[in-house]
Amino acid sequence: MATKQEHRSLDRAHFNHLKKHIPGYQKNYDICLNWLLGIGAIQVSTAAEYAIANQIGSRVIGHDSADLNCGSEVKLATARISSYGRSYSAPVTNISGKTGDLLVQVYERHRDSFYFFRIPHSSYSHIKSSSNIEIPFYLDGEPRKSNTWWQYEVQKWA
Repeated sequence: MATKQEHRSLDRAHFNHLKKHIPGYQKNYDICLNWLLGIGAIQVSTAAEYAIANQIGSRVIGHDSADLNCGSEVKLATARISSYGRSYSAPVTNISGKTGDLLVQVYERHRDSFYFFRIPHSSYSHIKSSSNIEIPFYLDGEPRKSNTWWQYEVQKWA
């Protein structure tokens, strides 16, 4: 399925932040990669799995319960406005049935910033299958670090 036009800039931001960690990436690929990103032809979530697996010394397996052979699941999330402009947060979706840590890259677009989380399975396993994790920000893009999910922020995956 092609990436929707309105999501391409967000995919481009996530991809460009991770691309240097994809095994085999070379700077001279950028012209082609930018063209493919522009038409929505790159599956950015899969590229993220390879980049993060490479960073932590793991391997992509692509099972329903986990993306990596260490048991972790890779997630990309982007902060967005909800609740009629009263809330700004990054939803981490499709977490039901996952069995390991969530390795989450969050893009906050107001400040053009990235945040990284390693959320242990024990901290999200109780969440109903119809719900998400919401990593909150203030409306100006500043992290709302008083929220419990921010305790899982990491500077590096490993």
